[in-house]
Amino acid sequence: MPTATTISVVLETDSTHPYDNIKIGDCLEAVARQTYPRELTELIVVDGGKVEGLEEVVKPLFPSAIIFKLPGGTKFEMKNLGMKAATGEIVAFVDGDCAPPPDWLSWVVRELAQALPEVAGVQGITVLTDGFLAREISALFYGVRSDGSGRYTARLVTDNCAFRREIARRFTFEHTDFSTVVDTLFLRRLEQAGYRMRLCENLRMDHSFPGATWEGVRWFFARAYGVGYYMVKGRQLEPDLRGSWLVRWGGVGWPLLALGKFLLDLHQVWQNRRRLKVRPLVAFLPTVLYEAVLFLGGVAALLRFPPPRWS
Repeated sequence: MPTATTISVVLETDSTHPYDNIKIGDCLEAVARQTYPRELTELIVVDGGKVEGLEEVVKPLFPSAIIFKLPGGTKFEMKNLGMKAATGEIVAFVDGDCAPPPDWLSWVVRELAQALPEVAGVQGITVLTDGFLAREISALFYGVRSDGSGRYTARLVTDNCAFRREIARRFTFEHTDFSTVVDTLFLRRLEQAGYRMRLCENLRMDHSFPGATWEGVRWFFARAYGVGYYMVKGRQLEPDLRGSWLVRWGGVGWPLLALGKFLLDLHQVWQNRRRLKVRPLVAFLPTVLYEAVLFLGGVAALLRFPPPRWS
């Protein structure tokens, strides 16, 4: 990949909330502070209607930004739209409640320039802003899973990743009304096509964190419930997802699948303990609470309850 590599940054706005301590303006300012040349950077913002006066926030910082209107669009619908419209040789994703450090795009370009052709993109590390249990919950929610070599990731976190455009355009985020599983399925499609995602420890991202507030508690349990719900729904629809057979026949295997998820999450927290300075014993309680609510979400999906609608 040549030195003058062009890159498109796709910013979705569905992830923004009134309680965020990283606002959309903070996100845009962080993108504006990138050390990578501005003339090689394209910003694509997808406006779903949650941010009032979004254009007035974007244009002073990025006069040439492209803003697409997608009223009521979901997070992954926005990513699909931005990814297909991108003209840069690399497509990088950031969510509206996140803020990258100044060297974020430089690391993206550097890593992909050195990567093998079968590397579809690069995955970074997402960390919640400081607060009660921030590091432990970061490891649980966003902790990466690496292969035996430590060079490639077995998990996709879409608020801090980037793809080669020619590869990204061959794929799409499916089941875009789901709040999760979508990224897992996208990575699965890449792997089935023979691609891998490179893990970059230096590619960091700060993520908004409500902390020990009512909104923080609600956010934590809503996420747990949603993950369980869509773990089941996704596997009912996609037989090639790991463990699908456990829920496709009446859901009698859901407890076993949920147990596997619990063990996988414990291992994920342990694997990220040094990377995120996690206290493993302290992380155990929120992990147990998370998995209990996750289990209930899966049961709700099996009983055909309506999907979660929390913002």
